[in-house]
Amino acid sequence: MGLFDKLKGKKESVDWSDAYNATPKFYGKPDGSPFGAIALTEGTKTVLPKNPQLEYKVDGKSVAEWRLVLVSTSKDTIIGDADYFVALKKVEQYSLDTNKNAMLVKELSLVELESLKG
Repeated sequence: MGLFDKLKGKKESVDWSDAYNATPKFYGKPDGSPFGAIALTEGTKTVLPKNPQLEYKVDGKSVAEWRLVLVSTSKDTIIGDADYFVALKKVEQYSLDTNKNAMLVKELSLVELESLKG
């Protein structure tokens, strides 16, 4: 892409193919209702769904609660979690690209990952 393309507002295409496609794991709360957890891992370019509650169901039923789990590779542990939709708003600042259904997030440092804690 040349300088003139940039001046005309043409956007460089971003490669989504080398990113980890985050999918949820489901767990039960003490009352038996399910919640979904999606991991965002340090140093990993990741595709996060914008509306997982529309894409995923448990036993044919919608899942109301969603968490973003923050995984550190340098500490080799989970460093926290946050309400998925609140955290997704914070993650937007690290977005490389977005489409109707998903957001492509750059490889995050430990400091950037920790900034997302709830």
